Amino acid sequence: MPIPPEAADLANEANSVFVDEDYETALELYTQAVAAAPACADLYVARAQVHLKKEDFTSAIADANKAIELDASNSKAYFRKGVACFSMEEYTTAKTAFEKGRELDEKNAQFKTWIRKCNAEIDEEMASEAAAPAATAKIGRASCRERV
Repeated sequence: MPIPPEAADLANEANSVFVDEDYETALELYTQAVAAAPACADLYVARAQVHLKKEDFTSAIADANKAIELDASNSKAYFRKGVACFSMEEYTTAKTAFEKGRELDEKNAQFKTWIRKCNAEIDEEMASEAAAPAATAKIGRASCRERV
């Protein structure tokens, strides 16, 4: 759904200040645009990008989820959600979002790149978890020996 006329001017202004890295003003303008056109998924996607730049990942996820609720075919919404989840070290959730986005936009190579990043982090987590019990056991044995 294109941005409705009642929100277009606000969104255009928000885009301009976003490019100038004035994220506070961009956030305010996108929020006004969302209020003017609350059924427009693209506005939530745009505002999610501002949240990402401000490192407010929880808000980015909330906006991405709202965009997905309004338009489940919006690949950018899945991308924004994936980046936010990855930034919060929620790699499995991020991977799921990136995979759904890739299904919707197979030509976008960014999805493949981010899925690879998720896989690397998930593999690292699994390796760390597998090593943790062995390390704990060694520490436990060392502690027992010290007591003897």
